[in-house]
Amino acid sequence: MMSSHSEQGEEKSRGFSLDDELKSLDVENLYKLVRDLIRKKPEVHRLVLEWFKEKAEASRVVEEVVTLNDELLMEYWEKAEYIISEFNEYGGGPEDEEEDAYHWLNEISELIEAGNISSDAKLEFFDCAFVEYDMENSGFEDALMDIFFAMCETKEEWEYLVAKLAKRPSDWRKKLIMRIQKNYLCNETAYLEMRMENLHYGMDYWDLVEFYVNKGDLQKGLETAEQGILKGEGRLTELFQFLFEHFAEERDTANIERIVRVALTRKSEEKVMLDRLFEFYKTQGNYEKAKEAQLKAYKIMRYGNYYAEYNKMKNFMNDADWKQIEPKLFKDIQEKDICDYLRICLDKNMKEAVLHTILNPPENQWIMKNEFDEFAATLEEDFPEKIVEYYWQSAYRNIPGGNRKTYRIAAGYLAKVKHIYINLLKDESRWGKRFFELKAEFKNRPAFLDEVREL
Repeated sequence: MMSSHSEQGEEKSRGFSLDDELKSLDVENLYKLVRDLIRKKPEVHRLVLEWFKEKAEASRVVEEVVTLNDELLMEYWEKAEYIISEFNEYGGGPEDEEEDAYHWLNEISELIEAGNISSDAKLEFFDCAFVEYDMENSGFEDALMDIFFAMCETKEEWEYLVAKLAKRPSDWRKKLIMRIQKNYLCNETAYLEMRMENLHYGMDYWDLVEFYVNKGDLQKGLETAEQGILKGEGRLTELFQFLFEHFAEERDTANIERIVRVALTRKSEEKVMLDRLFEFYKTQGNYEKAKEAQLKAYKIMRYGNYYAEYNKMKNFMNDADWKQIEPKLFKDIQEKDICDYLRICLDKNMKEAVLHTILNPPENQWIMKNEFDEFAATLEEDFPEKIVEYYWQSAYRNIPGGNRKTYRIAAGYLAKVKHIYINLLKDESRWGKRFFELKAEFKNRPAFLDEVREL
């Protein structure tokens, strides 16, 4: 039974309503309450700003929204800055703090996307954020630069960003400045001046080629691309492709052959350019030249895809040439890539050769343990007794000294063994006997027994 004292306490508590009390506060006391909450818990400051922002947006009072966004911008940055500063000091930090920093940077991005931030606030943000960006030790540099670019709208803002970048020159910052001059400030003179002083890599030349082409000056673009394939370092892919496509459209065989020679001399894009040369001669109906380019392309192959190359030559060459070339090609692929060799063997219906190889892997090639599984699968019906042993040994290798992951692999192979015994060999008893003996051998491995429990 509730005591009279409890009843009085309950009545008293029922007599207080926070909602009613807040409604009864006059302006002065409401101000004091909010000010006291902000003093005790600074997070309230942001929440109050966001509340006023929602109110202003609902009322469509643009001036108020801008002012509130300006304040929120710096509020969000203060949260992110605290973490980024620590990361700069130590060269990184805890994952949860990293997530917090990205959260506040994302809040800034959403502010920018919504618009209505004053130019003065943006420039102030640049001043503060570049202190951390310039330290280049936090790992947040890319995210900050994305924000800087998203934030700029006016000529003054882009120029301010350029000035910030120019204070600490580097190859990367020069690229950013050139990008701004070319794409956002449309200052061709400033862009070209910097670009001409910074032509080292193939992509530098390609950037200039694109500039000229977009201006409608194809000749300048071609001249720049020609310089690039001769002088540029690193990636030259776009330059060679641009020149080849232009000369192919003009049916300029001499220049096509010339730039292919350049590719071969510079050891850049050799295979790709020879493949293009092959396709060009093929469309021109020049069989001999196309065959020559195709054979050269094969000779410089350094890795993989021999099966596709083999079939490409088979489908193109005439019977006489293929009969002469194929045996040497077949032997060469056997030495270079055993799996592509086996794929060709299957096409030739040389199933016994494939079986012999997967059961007796060559010692002169590095082969992954499961690389022959695709071939075993194709031979199950023709050689079930042999393939069941291949799967059994593959399963067994994964058990001694294994773990959950390898036991799961073993279980997969054992499922294939079971399938062959029951569905192909029609000998369920042999499967049962071998499986029982295997489980007995590894009876002290409960994790293994758990993985194979459904077999």
